[in-house]
Amino acid sequence: MRHGWRGACLSVAVITIAVGGCSEEQKREYTLPKSLCGVPTPTQALSRLLPAGKHLAVDEATPVADAITTCKATVDGDLVLSLERENREVGASARDIAVNQLGVKQPVSTGSGSVSYADWAAVSVVECRGGGAADKDISVAVKVLQPGHRDKSAMKELILQYTSAFKKQQPCTETP
Repeated sequence: MRHGWRGACLSVAVITIAVGGCSEEQKREYTLPKSLCGVPTPTQALSRLLPAGKHLAVDEATPVADAITTCKATVDGDLVLSLERENREVGASARDIAVNQLGVKQPVSTGSGSVSYADWAAVSVVECRGGGAADKDISVAVKVLQPGHRDKSAMKELILQYTSAFKKQQPCTETP
């Protein structure tokens, strides 16, 4: 009988701690970025993926000139989202990139295979053909890391709208 009472007290203590931790709702005190890597970003989808916090910082880099551009978003010092655009050889598959590069187990594919996504990652592929430029593909890969939020519909919305805005910038044309 003593063990039953002790277990009950321990359960009540755990429940009290859990409930007490939930009573303080965190708020988002930072402003969402209107663009990532120079491309307008759908803030509604982004807001569902980013965590609450005080400070958001977005760092852009070009680790490989004219081939790779990265953006990393941190909230209160924690890396929560990364976006990478990469020039690729013709024939890149969004699904293959999602599975092999990002480690997505079973991505959902749309847009004739040019977009694949899961609740924490997404990839799109923009095909650049003709027009005087060298044929290539450009991939856009987005990942959300903890304490960011997993949300399949938000990730789909983010990758589709980001890719649409990216295409409007005519990334396939060569700059002199």
